[in-house]
Amino acid sequence: MATNVTEIQNRIATIVDQSPDAPTAGGDDWNLRLKYMNMSQREWSESYPWQVLYKEYNSLTSQPSGNSTLSLPTDFRKISSFPKITADGATTEDYPEIRPQEKDQYSGSDRYCYVIGNYSDGYSLFVNPGTANGNMVSGASIYVPYLATPGSLASPADASMCPDPEYLVQRTVALLWESREDARFPQAKADAEKILARLLELESTHTDAAVYGQVRTIEQKKYNFRWGRNG
Repeated sequence: MATNVTEIQNRIATIVDQSPDAPTAGGDDWNLRLKYMNMSQREWSESYPWQVLYKEYNSLTSQPSGNSTLSLPTDFRKISSFPKITADGATTEDYPEIRPQEKDQYSGSDRYCYVIGNYSDGYSLFVNPGTANGNMVSGASIYVPYLATPGSLASPADASMCPDPEYLVQRTVALLWESREDARFPQAKADAEKILARLLELESTHTDAAVYGQVRTIEQKKYNFRWGRNG
């Protein structure tokens, strides 16, 4: 079961206030700690391209000539792989992402896309379909794999996308103690960094059942042979 804001607040209170119960929801202490909690979550989300933040967006063009610019979801952060687009209505192709400043280096027949916009105003995906008339057909299928920005924690029942809530607990405690000039804040920050390091190790270590693009040798496939364990 996901750990919600109330439980994280209770754990923070256990450390900071030596009380099992958090401050009253909506009060100044609650809101201050909630603000630090959201800062901690944002810090976690930007430290690595976490798999839990991976999402897929599917859309269809609607204009008669086909849209060349697609509004991306409000939680969009960055593209995580090749978008796939059926620009001609028949063949699905991978579209490499380029920097907008590089578009003049490509011809009208090239297939590419790029992201424009910002966090405040929102992001859009511009597509150069590489079709003969420079347009996508109406109803063209567009698939965009992306990394999301986690939503802000607001209500007591909200749950964070961070896999280990203890990171949010320790990082929030560190920020709270640092604001109070409490000498214990370096230790709380160090504890949060240890948890983050464990999360990074877990994220980068996959099970043997998962290939994740790694080419396995004949020995590994047939005999479960692994260097370092068998020789």
